[in-house]
Amino acid sequence: MKTNFYIPDNIFSKIFLSELSEDEKINPVFLSSSTISKRLFEEEHSIGLMPTMDLIHRKDFFVSSDVGISFNALLSNAYLHFRKEERTLDQVFYSGDITSNEIILSKILFRELYEVEIKQTVLKDNLPANDENVIIVGDDNYKSNLFLQGLSFAEEIIELIEGPYVNFVLASKSESLIKDFTKKHLKDFNNGHPESVEELFKEFPQISSEFIAINLQHVVFNLESQDIEGIKLLLQMPYFHEMINEMLDLKLV
Repeated sequence: MKTNFYIPDNIFSKIFLSELSEDEKINPVFLSSSTISKRLFEEEHSIGLMPTMDLIHRKDFFVSSDVGISFNALLSNAYLHFRKEERTLDQVFYSGDITSNEIILSKILFRELYEVEIKQTVLKDNLPANDENVIIVGDDNYKSNLFLQGLSFAEEIIELIEGPYVNFVLASKSESLIKDFTKKHLKDFNNGHPESVEELFKEFPQISSEFIAINLQHVVFNLESQDIEGIKLLLQMPYFHEMINEMLDLKLV
């Protein structure tokens, strides 16, 4: 029986998957990021890369202390786009492959940076007009070079917590599945990213492709102690901002 391996449908997860050694025991399945933790909850024998902040509502999940998707510089899976000559920031729209990360962390970010409570509106279809404040999540940023006009969400969070931004964690209801995956695949990430991964984003405009290729060194899949500390800091923030009632006890494997 193969193990379903649920993966966010974005370029960084595709790069992650491309670097895995052959494994006949797993069945990779691409999904919208926000649905992955629900699948993992419903299926005992599955594993996946899920948004870190989903752990707030999935306290029984086991989380890998070795594997995930962590950003430590400019490259990001989400970008903030601000209205020109904005004087008061009171509303933010969300577009693309939106997750709890962007919803929760942006609320905290704007409290910390601007001391404002933002009204949050999720867009289900089209991108908003150019004169709106919007956080665009996923590959839409790179398909049309939209990232050029935005601020890196990863970089903003890195500055906020003073540590790496772990966007996705490897999680499962099964401790043994996490251990087995790590034992087989952790070594796959020890030598950095091969040049061959550039084939995965060759359909993006040249500017986007070059930007990803140059900055990919700042995306890591093999987590270290500072990444784990980053996860803990992210999960503490909703508690300190009174968005949840108790601190999460992280079940690291």
